[in-house]
Amino acid sequence: MTPEERMATLEAKLEQQIKEIDGLRGDVRELVDAWKAAGAMVALVKKAAAVVLAVGVIVGAFKFGINGEIK
Repeated sequence: MTPEERMATLEAKLEQQIKEIDGLRGDVRELVDAWKAAGAMVALVKKAAAVVLAVGVIVGAFKFGINGEIK
């Protein structure tokens, strides 16, 4: 193989790898967006669970005889 042929082969392989890397960048961006969306959803569910727990404690306290009357 001549040096020119070898150089042409290396350039073709390099161009192919650059195209593959560009394709991976898009995939990584999509994964990061999905990860952020999932994180936001988890945060929302945690806050909703805290609110439901607080309401449940208050309702339970009044239902089982704990009220605001001072004796």
